[in-house]
Amino acid sequence: MKKIICLILFLNLCGLLQAQQNSLLVKTDSAVSFPLSIDSFKIKGKPILGKAGMYSSKADGTKTASGQKLNNADFTAACNQFKFNTWVKVTNLGNKKSTLVRITDRTSKKKGAAVIELTRAAVGKLGFLKTGTANIKIEETLVTNSKLYDSVVEFEVIQEPIPQIKVKTVTDSFRITGKSVTGIASFYSTNLDGTKTSTGERYRNAKLTAASNNFKLNTWVLVTNLRNKKTVIVRINDRMHPRMKKKGRVVDLSRTAAEQLDFIDNGLAKVKVEEIRLISRTDTVPSLIILPDTLAIRPDTSLQISKDSVLADSVKKEDGVIYGIASFYSTKLDGTKTSTGEIYRNSKLSAASNDFKLNTWVRVTNLKNNKSIILRINDHMHPKMQEKGRVVDLSRIAAKRLDFLKNGLTKVKVETVPKGTRK
Repeated sequence: MKKIICLILFLNLCGLLQAQQNSLLVKTDSAVSFPLSIDSFKIKGKPILGKAGMYSSKADGTKTASGQKLNNADFTAACNQFKFNTWVKVTNLGNKKSTLVRITDRTSKKKGAAVIELTRAAVGKLGFLKTGTANIKIEETLVTNSKLYDSVVEFEVIQEPIPQIKVKTVTDSFRITGKSVTGIASFYSTNLDGTKTSTGERYRNAKLTAASNNFKLNTWVLVTNLRNKKTVIVRINDRMHPRMKKKGRVVDLSRTAAEQLDFIDNGLAKVKVEEIRLISRTDTVPSLIILPDTLAIRPDTSLQISKDSVLADSVKKEDGVIYGIASFYSTKLDGTKTSTGEIYRNSKLSAASNDFKLNTWVRVTNLKNNKSIILRINDHMHPKMQEKGRVVDLSRIAAKRLDFLKNGLTKVKVETVPKGTRK
């Protein structure tokens, strides 16, 4: 009787797996927080069942078997069952959470070793950080739009939105002129940050720019998400691959622009793109034309700009206490040397400052929410940052504890404390 029951359960499982393979739309949960359509990837091959482990936090910066550097903030994994750069879907059989990772490394061949070893970011999505291991299912995927897929997956962890300051709305900030186009919008992969665009400038995830084959370079356009009516103004400084045009894409946005249109989770959005002409009223917003790449219009009609020099006047020094602006390190700096000679880590509490001596212990208080943290100064900032009103540049974990990762910048109070101070 037991054998018959086991056989029935096995056949049901096989039928379920076959149905998943034949499905054109792959259902996901919050671990992969966007609808996976035919245009993103399809499941292929037979699933593999086994145990999953995770990388040590100390493995950051080490070379993987593929020659790439390991970063626990990325969605990558080690596995001997797939070729390098293969994308696989990993499902935690205990809680049914799933995520997608790229194979960049190999696991140990010792008996009893895990079938797959995941970065800590992927493990966090699968929900077994505390236990360190889990029973999982691995399915190979066929990515039909790797540019879209890379950007969606990595944005789950890496977020560097531009800081914004609200100012009074300007009714004549721009005028719609020229043609308008309706179609599908996508956004850049984070890996493209720093690459050259068609205008010769560098693409930056944090700037409001876009690629399009429908408008001249350096044209300003208003992009409207037709689903939620949110809008953003971007400058066309790049061209899309002709294949994207065949798929109905009319614009490829920077990550910050896609975030403001609120379709990062979906990966794609139906949009209306209208050519505009910017108009500046110097008596209200003198920096409108000076900082075009960071101009954004939201549906609530509040004009938002990012201007470091506006914040520079807020730096004050009183009896060893400094008031000013705090920022945080880029994830890409993980593993680089600091001014003290030690290695910077995103996961360690440290900071850079030009207002304190190296190895000084300080308490940093976020004046917006009164959250504070004690850490050590082990690096110096670039002089340009000081000119912009920055008094401290925090590690990412420190910025997370002060709760301003989403805002990018925050006003803080920095005061020295004796070594060993805990509160």
